[in-house]
Amino acid sequence: MAAQIEGAKPSGMGRVLGAVTGTMKAFKPGNPLYAIAFGAVGGVVLSGLVFAGRAAQVALFDHEYYKIQSRKRYFEKQLIFQQEQDENAKAHYLAALSAEYNPVATRMPFKPLDSKYRF
Repeated sequence: MAAQIEGAKPSGMGRVLGAVTGTMKAFKPGNPLYAIAFGAVGGVVLSGLVFAGRAAQVALFDHEYYKIQSRKRYFEKQLIFQQEQDENAKAHYLAALSAEYNPVATRMPFKPLDSKYRF
């Protein structure tokens, strides 16, 4: 209505609406700006769909985590068993060494046995 009155200036809102409608007219198919904007919006939408699909796949169908956890538990059991076997072997080795221990063999010839070599 203000445009119909001679000498009237458009209001601030009228200028904004005029700029928006002018910009919208520039965004028609075949315009490079339209193609760039369309590609950007399409990329955002597509990446959002891919993200949602991967999140759903991990939440609903990913069983790899359970396989890895099971293998870790099995490995820990094997490791503990192996450590127990090593400790047992070391204990038998020390027992065999102590059975062969002869404190008299550690003294110097024709000298008394030093007290640090006694049990």
